[in-house]
Amino acid sequence: MSKGQQPAYPCPSNATPFGMTYRQHLVCQLAPVLAAQFFESSAWTDYDDLAGSLMMMADCIIEAEKETAQ
Repeated sequence: MSKGQQPAYPCPSNATPFGMTYRQHLVCQLAPVLAAQFFESSAWTDYDDLAGSLMMMADCIIEAEKETAQ
């Protein structure tokens, strides 16, 4: 898996010295949607399950974009 070190586009952050990575950007975009679903349904059993799903989604999006770019 990638370490997610490519810079975020179109909105890099000043939160870290080097800005936000693309993986962090995806997590920030997906987290509110998943949090809303977490409280409205029983799709996840606990926060650890939700966090694992969130990171897996971000990694899958990155991998799919790499495959599409080739």
